[in-house]
Amino acid sequence: MPIEERKKKKKRGRKDKWGQPVPAVVAGEEEEQEVELDDGGDGVDEPQDSSYEPNKVVVSGMPYSATEDQIRSVFEDIGPVQQLQLSKFPDSGDFRGLAFVSFQTEEIAISSLKLDGSKMGNRFIKVERCRLDPRRKRKSEFLSEPKKVDGCFSAYIGNLSYNVTEDDIRECFAASNIDSVRFAINKTTGAFRGFCHVDFADDESLEKAMKKNQVELHGRPMKIAYAVSNRH
Repeated sequence: MPIEERKKKKKRGRKDKWGQPVPAVVAGEEEEQEVELDDGGDGVDEPQDSSYEPNKVVVSGMPYSATEDQIRSVFEDIGPVQQLQLSKFPDSGDFRGLAFVSFQTEEIAISSLKLDGSKMGNRFIKVERCRLDPRRKRKSEFLSEPKKVDGCFSAYIGNLSYNVTEDDIRECFAASNIDSVRFAINKTTGAFRGFCHVDFADDESLEKAMKKNQVELHGRPMKIAYAVSNRH
């Protein structure tokens, strides 16, 4: 088999820095696309592409100490930030310098790309389009909050410390009547995944627990939401 043919077989699909697949470029289209983008403008008028989320950008390289207000202020001259999703380290819950920023329109999102390379604190940030991955469903925390289901007395408790115990959970919700506590466990490693579901005995107990949303347990603010179903 010719060497050139073997090389072609070894070629793998390209991925961007977020691990997302880069759509293959049909022969002859790459040059055409480059000409279309090089229009002498300010470099932010990108063509519409269904492989990107239209109103969202990814901002990376920010200081770990950056707050939501500071991040929003970076884009205040571009347009109001509609939604801000901070990426955090799973072990500590601390901000990792990366965020997903959503705007009201695609035009505003594209305009925000001009801030790529600008300085924030003592670091230079990177602003780029947010790529869609059709193979994966979006994580539940990026969607709207679950609504309460009639007859369901269960709650999702997230952002928990990895050394939290069932006794800690029961003590935290001592004012409520708890039927069971179900920890999420990694099926491969057997390790705790940092969240659990608590089944309460009645609606009053559930509502008392919901009031503890963002209350710290072992130094981390709990994320509490209604579960979509329970085991009753």
